[in-house]
Order: sequence, then structure tokens, then C-alpha cells
Amino acid sequence: MLTLILKEIKFFFLSPIGYIIFGSYWTLNSLILIVFENEFNLFENYFLDFNIYFRITPWILLFMIPAIVMRSFSEEFQSGTIDLIISKPISLIKIIWSKFFGNFFLFLKLILPSIFYLIYLSQFSTFGSEVNWRLIIGNYFGLILLGSTFICICLPISIIFKNQISIFVTSTFFCFLFFFLFNQLAKYTISDSIYQIIINLGGYEHYSRLISGVISIKDIAYFFGLDILLIGISLIFLNNSKLK
Repeated sequence: MLTLILKEIKFFFLSPIGYIIFGSYWTLNSLILIVFENEFNLFENYFLDFNIYFRITPWILLFMIPAIVMRSFSEEFQSGTIDLIISKPISLIKIIWSKFFGNFFLFLKLILPSIFYLIYLSQFSTFGSEVNWRLIIGNYFGLILLGSTFICICLPISIIFKNQISIFVTSTFFCFLFFFLFNQLAKYTISDSIYQIIINLGGYEHYSRLISGVISIKDIAYFFGLDILLIGISLIFLNNSKLK
């Protein structure tokens, strides 16, 4: 399993696409958070508020994570190496988990340099505007949970479709629905109970609570439970492709 995880990471950087994705992500982040004057600029606020990064990042990850995951199974199917992997004494679920952890490592590597933003921002802190490190740790925890679910959404799609463009577009669409749709649908309800049910179906509400400093077992269980469900769906799709 470790060999498959390392293979996933290695193959990602063998193509220029990997460097383009990482470069695009950090160029876009730098332009929004530092260079351009906008509401998300870290230096446009009187108080140091690194929470801005965690509010804007999910919208960028909606595109970046599908771009990372889109090659996971598509290239295996196109090159025929999926048959070689399946023929080895390793279960299908371990193959899926290896794909997950490989992409999860890439996701962590993608967001890790944001710590340099935090260090840079802390140099400008004054009394009354210090960086809240406890809140920052909670924010990263929420972002990691959200990113893992984005990956799990993309994995079964990368098994269904063989064309990488189709995988990218479909994955982005479903990640967007998961993160944003239910939050918008809830606004059109007139019942408070129905509102709570609908808004808690989507990821936006759970993520918002986590990055606001409210670490709830319910929100953590939501992301973990959804990840397990999506991994199970991926297993069904992979098993069906094996039988074809």
C-alpha cells in the first residue's frame, strides 16, 4: 500500500501539470491575499485576521483538488496498469485508500506554505492584534477535513470517467454542490427545523463552525462519515469496473 501511495505522489510531479497546479494555487493566493486591494487582502484590515485565508481557500480548492485527483484512476485505466495493480495480492479497498492518501499528501503539501503567510503576517502584529494561534490551529483542522472530503468526492468520479477533462469538470461541479448548494437552498425555507436540516446536509455550515473556533464532534463526525461513505462508493465503482 505504501508503494502505491509513493507512486501516486511521484507520478504527479513527473508531469508539468503538477507544477502548474501548485504554481497557479500560490500565485492566485498571493495576488488575492497580498498584492491586489480587495476585501481578502491581509493588510487591508485594521486587525490581523488570517481567518481570511480560510474563507477564500475553499473556493480555490474547488478547482485545485479536482485538478490533482483527476489523474488518479484515469491514467491507470488508459495505460492498462490498473489491471496489473488489481492482479497483485492487494485488496481493492487498499488500492482506493492508497489513492486517497497519495492525494491527501499532495493536498497537505499544497496548503503547507500558507504557514509562511502566517509567519510574515505575525511580524506586523501589535498589542491587541496578535495572531490567535489556537484559532489558527482549529482553522487548519477544519480546512484539512474539508480537503479530505473534496478528495473523496473526486475519487469515484475519477473511476467512472476516463477522460481527465470530464473528471475535472464533474468533480468541480459536485464539490461546488456539496460546499455551497445546501447553504443556498436553506435560505428559501420558511421553517426553522427544515432550515437546520438542509443547511447541515452541506459542508459549508460545518466548515464555517470549525473555522470560527467551535470544534464540535458533530462537525468532525460529519466529514469523517461522508469520507467513509464516498470511499465505499468508490469501492463499488472500482469493483464494477473490474468485472467488466
